[in-house]
Amino acid sequence: LSVSGENDEIIPPAVAIFSPSKQEIHQKNKATLVCLASGFYPDHLNLVWKVNGAERALGVGTDEFSTQNGSTYSLTSRLRISAQEWFNPSNRFECVASFFNNGTLESIHRFIYGDAGCAITEGMCVFSQVNICTYFNSSFTYAKYKVCKSSTTRITYLLIYN
Repeated sequence: LSVSGENDEIIPPAVAIFSPSKQEIHQKNKATLVCLASGFYPDHLNLVWKVNGAERALGVGTDEFSTQNGSTYSLTSRLRISAQEWFNPSNRFECVASFFNNGTLESIHRFIYGDAGCAITEGMCVFSQVNICTYFNSSFTYAKYKVCKSSTTRITYLLIYN
């Protein structure tokens, strides 16, 4: 914990959100988003996650203390969600960094949307125009499919077993 004097310069953080790894999604059916606030001074900073505008505490892990890097600090927070929640392009994931600047609370907001890529959940496969879903297990080998819903961003197929 640093104590700042009246004449100390307040340096706001640079805030970035990193997408989950494809390996984690395919192996664990989970997705971890990472929020990194870096280059700030002093070390008093709060990170909060919001999903579709609502604050999220479940699945959140934030470093207990800021890490000092020379004369500035960094802080990391992680949000772990299901792959299904990540593969919904209408979901908005937001990281809010709040800090005091000369007695005034300021916030920096960064956000990303869920991936419109491929996900399989309970017999459904979502195809985007860019990605083709190739994540099939053996039970899908002889499946037939029909178009259930179509839009400009994706087509949803219902898999029908023989």
